[in-house]
Order: sequence, then structure tokens, then C-alpha cells
Amino acid sequence: MSEREHSMRRALAGAVIAIAMALSADSAVAGEFAVANCQADPLNFSTRAFEDFATRGMKIRRACNPEGPGLRGLITANVVRGGQVPRGAVALATIDAPAGTRFTRFRWAGTLRRRDCRYALQLWADAPDTKPIPIKNVRANQHCPRPVRAQAAGYLSRTFDVSGATRIVQRVICLGDERRKACSSRGRNYVRTYQAEVGIVDITAPTATILGDTPLARGEWVRGVQPLNYDASDNVGVRTAKATAAGREGGSEQRACAFAVPQRTFAERVPCPSGPGQINVNTTLFAEGTQPLLVQAHDTASNVADSAPTTARIDNTPPGRIEASVEGGDAWRNSNEFAVGWANPAEPDRAPIAAAVYKLCPLAGACVRGEQAGADLARFGISVPAPGEWKLSLWRRDAAGNETEDAASVPVNLRFDPEPPRLAFVPRANDDPTLVTVSVTDDVSGLATGAVEISPGGSGTWQTLPTQREGGRLLARIDDASLPAGVYQLRARAVDQAGNEASTDRLADGQSMVLTLPLRIVSKMRAGFERKRTIRSHRGRRVVRRRVTEIVPAARVRSGGKASVAGRLVNPDGEGIAGAEVRVFSNSSVTPEQLVAVLQTGSDGRYRYKAAGSTSRTLRFEFAGSPLVLPSQRTISMSVPARTSMRIDRRRVLNGQAVTFSGGLRTQPTPAEGKLVELQARLSDRWQTFRTARTDVAGRWAIRYRFKRTRGVQRFHFRARLPREAAYPFAAGGSRSLTVRVRGVS
Repeated sequence: MSEREHSMRRALAGAVIAIAMALSADSAVAGEFAVANCQADPLNFSTRAFEDFATRGMKIRRACNPEGPGLRGLITANVVRGGQVPRGAVALATIDAPAGTRFTRFRWAGTLRRRDCRYALQLWADAPDTKPIPIKNVRANQHCPRPVRAQAAGYLSRTFDVSGATRIVQRVICLGDERRKACSSRGRNYVRTYQAEVGIVDITAPTATILGDTPLARGEWVRGVQPLNYDASDNVGVRTAKATAAGREGGSEQRACAFAVPQRTFAERVPCPSGPGQINVNTTLFAEGTQPLLVQAHDTASNVADSAPTTARIDNTPPGRIEASVEGGDAWRNSNEFAVGWANPAEPDRAPIAAAVYKLCPLAGACVRGEQAGADLARFGISVPAPGEWKLSLWRRDAAGNETEDAASVPVNLRFDPEPPRLAFVPRANDDPTLVTVSVTDDVSGLATGAVEISPGGSGTWQTLPTQREGGRLLARIDDASLPAGVYQLRARAVDQAGNEASTDRLADGQSMVLTLPLRIVSKMRAGFERKRTIRSHRGRRVVRRRVTEIVPAARVRSGGKASVAGRLVNPDGEGIAGAEVRVFSNSSVTPEQLVAVLQTGSDGRYRYKAAGSTSRTLRFEFAGSPLVLPSQRTISMSVPARTSMRIDRRRVLNGQAVTFSGGLRTQPTPAEGKLVELQARLSDRWQTFRTARTDVAGRWAIRYRFKRTRGVQRFHFRARLPREAAYPFAAGGSRSLTVRVRGVS
């Protein structure tokens, strides 16, 4: 048969396979996968896809890992030794297509070496009903005596069309010649494969069956993640099984396949197993209610088949919140008999209600939990474990096991208490003298509300202090910084949950609750700017100069400069208060007061602060007080002169000519309506304003002036002055002076 006829037969075989795939039953989709061996499998260097056979004098070597001694690869060769190899001795390795499949392509890289011409070195593919497809063929007794080397080493691969083939053979065989019936075994004759990857087309769909041994498969109401057992098989193995319902996937099992390169090619001809498996189905991915569930099996070649469906009942939603009520109301009572009821709304195609779960909690202590079972339960009776107030909330559980305390009903009260509270003032703590504590005892219902009141001694006028409840105590705080000094009386009253009220003006030992204000230590804040000056004194005829530092309440600071502030926090005896937090607040004519720094006093109560000359402003140094020390504060002020640049377009002019004065504010921000600028000239040893202007929003200004009635040569001095304005947070200031030379008429 000619090569052209051979190619036509292979094309015809491929077309037959394609038609078979298109007409395959059970909606199977034909797919293709690849099996890679030797160095085409860099993960394992596996050769498990190949079967081998060798007669005496021949050998097979599986050594595809490139790291190792000797020849590396899948090698069919003769055994090197003295003597001969008989005719017909063969070493071959074969890879067969799994049942029902065909090969499509074969990617191969390797080398062939022959020392004795009586050996044949061959690589071909067998296809049913067609001639073998040659891949490599070094015939015996040809091209002799030159040694044969086919495709030098270097891992260069080539892909061969082997469509329709079912077996690929790698063989070395001794054929002898007319004079000798044997071959020499003194040299190496071999076919060595570096890489082998075969494409396999499969048109057979897998089969899958759901096993009815789990609640999900039996049609019981289920929730959450559920096991689903199945059985699946295929001629090339089942790679993946998925649980689906209404087109949604709820879980899958990736079966243990023999991968060569993960998720791409495989190391064995049938790389994936057949047989039973289990899918953990996440039912939350499905719609709720009754629905058909099936297992979808994917074989190695991506052919897909569905199992027969089973009925699944899914409910992942806990029963909703219901409104519970106590029969007879929730007022306090002296009988320990209660009944709680509610209404169950209709919920079609959902798991039915199976029980009610409740939680019964006292005001203090551990809660008691319980449940009542029963279909369509809507009422149950209950009694509280002990006298007092108990809160009961309940939620429902359905047949799928769904329940959540988040859906608990609004708690209802079960109450019983006949006794009023008992209360007494607690002696004040030395470390927090302004805190007033009242101990309240109510053995049953507990404290509901209360108040602490204060009255100047003998006045009969009572003022309620801000009071809060903390457990079984009433807490109030006396602001001794705002109340006048003197003697005060205190009293307290408390109301329990049942409305019983009691009051007292006594400590637990029976003494009257009388206080003398203030309760805390009085503090004094000192603060001021540091100013250095020289003091002169006389010692005999000698004048002594001494530099001293003064603390002053106001200072003038240039823009961009800094002023040192020194201060001290002291007690009434003038001793420093150490470790106190001093907060620094700043405000100006255009900015509200804001916190700018937090300082800490030293061991002698002193602190220091660097105030930046950003704007004219007031600085307030505040000690907010502590549980033992009263608050205090000090205010100082700093002024920052305004500054502007000034330039002129010419410094020498003739009488009758004009110059333009211009500049820009250096102390920002600029008021929205602009800043007033006064242009002044020095006349008769004093500065006089002769022009005014306002800057733009960026702070730029310009004034044009024409010289008139100037005689001879005159030199005039000019400056720009910035007067103080309410919308501009700087003190009055200006620019440096400039000189203009004017030549007038003689």
C-alpha cells in the first residue's frame, strides 16, 4: 500500500471515530485526555503506562529521572556482555489504549543507537484494520557498518499523528543476517525514550448511581452539609462526581487520580478509579423545599453522565420569630403558676415544627434551659425555679434540626416579690472623695430606680444629683468645684421592680450622712511666657549686670517664631503636683477653641510648652482635676504682628512719573474680603498714610502712585502697614521700608 493510501485510511478511521462520538447515546460528550510518562511527567517521572517484555539477552530499563547514574529514560536494549544474542531476542515496551478508546497523537523525544547492524530499532503505532503507523524505524542490516544515531539527545520532541491507533510499541529485536543467525552483545543497541505523551479520545460516558443509605438520599428533611454516597464507573475512570439539583452544584468529590502534571495530564492509562464514593453536599447552595437530586459523574476524558434522580427535602432556615405572651399578663404575682402561648404561621413545603426550646433567666445567676416536644405545639405551662423576676424567651425547632436563639421571642416576665428594698450610705473612699455610693439590697425583685439628693445644711432645699444604678448600688458624684464651700446633708431613695420605695439619710452604722465641701485638694495653675532681661545694680562704684528670666502673661512673637511657656501646678501650700495632665487649648479671633497639646507635670509640678507664632491667639492651660484634686486653669495671650512683602517697579523716577507698589501677605490666612493695606510715607519724622487698598483672596495687593510738585532731587521712604482687623488673626504689622529717588524741576 502506498503512503498516500495509508494516509487516506487513517483519515477515514478518524472520521469514523468522530461520527461515533456524535451519535453516542445517553448524551455523552466525547473528550480527550493525555497520558504523559518519563520526563513528560516532571512530577513523578512515571513509566506506569507502559508494559514491557524482554527475552534472554535483552533488557528493559525504567530510569526516567534525569538525576542518577547510567543511561536515563525508558530504555529497550540488549544486555552488554561477551557473547551473542540469539535471533528473535526482543525487548519491547508497549502502551495500550484503554478499552473503548483510541489514540490521537503521540509526542515523543528520545534517541536510538545501534552498534550491530543485525538489530532492528523500532517505534510504531498499531491500529485495527490498518497498517502499522511508523514513528521510528531503523531496519536491520541497512546503513551498515556506520553506527546509527537517530534524533540526538537534547529533549527535542516531535508530535506524530496516530489517529485510530490502540497500541504504541517501542522495540529492539535481533534479526541476524544471512551468514549469522545471532547478534553481538558486546556493544549497546537501544531505543531510549526521554518523553512520551499520548492523546486518548474516549466516547464512552460513565455511569452513576445514588446509594440510598443517607438521610439526604432517603428523602428526609435535612440541613447544612450532608453526606451522599454514590457508585460510579467508567472505562477510563471517574475523575469527579458532583451533586446537583435544578442546575445548581452543591458539592463534589475529586477522586484520587494519577496526575503527571496536576490537572493537565495523567501518569496511567486508566488514571482515575471507578467504584463507590461520597460527596459532602452543602445543601445551603440549593433552593429550599422538595426537589430532585442527582449525581453527575465526569470521567477522565470529561465525558459526563447523570444518575437517576432521588427526591431531596432541604430546609436550612430556622423557624422565624414568634410573639409569645404570658396568660394573665406579666405583672408581679404571688402564685408560681404561669402559661406561655403563641401562634404558629403556615410554612408550606418546609420542615414541620417538632419542638419549642425556651430559656428562663433570673436577674442574676445562671439561666435554665428546657424544651417541650410536640407537633403543632402552641402552648405550654411552666413554673419558675425560685421567687423573683424571671425572663422567659422561646424559639422553635423544625424536623430538619434548624433552630436559632437569634429568633427567640421577646422575653416575657414572670414575677413575684412582696418586700421593699433596704438601703444605706457607704462610707466615702479616701481615694475618690466625690463619689457617693448607696448600697441597696432587695432579695427578690431587685433595684429598679433611685436617686441621691444634696442640701446645704439647714436650708431644707434639696437638689437631685445625677445618679446611676450599678448592680445593687446607686452611684452619684458631687461636683465640689461648682458648689459653694460649706456643710451639706445627703439622702437617698430607692424603688424596686415591684414599685416598693424606701429612703435613708444614714450610714450603715446609723450616723447622719453630712459632708463639708470642698472635698478635694485645691489646686492653682501658673503659666506665662518666659522673657529675659538685664537688671543693673551697684556694688560700690561698680555696675553689675545680671540676666534674669521673667514669667509674663502676654508676649509678642514674630510670625514663624516660637515662644517658651513655663508653668507650674501647685497645691495650697505651693508644693508642685506631679504627674498631672495639663491640656493646652488655643483660640483666636477667627478660630474656635481647640485642643493643641497635652502636657505632663514633672516631679515638682512644672511643665513647659513651645508656642508657635502662627497667629495671634489665646492659650488656656487647664488641669481637669482628679479624684483627689480640684481643677484649675490659666489663660495667657500672644500677639503675632502681621507681615507683608513690598516691592516697587522702579526706584528712580522723574516728577510726573508713577510707580507701582505691590506685595503679598506673608502671614496667612487672608480674610475672605481681603486684608486692608495702608501705604505710608515718612514725612516730618513720622509715618503718614496716603493710600489704602485691599488684597485679593490670595493676599496680593498693588497701589499706583504718581509724583507731583517735586523740586530738586528728593528721596522718599515708603512702607506698607497692616492694621489690626477682627477677621484677621494678627496684630498690627507691616513691611520693611523702601526708598524712591525723585528728580523734580530745578
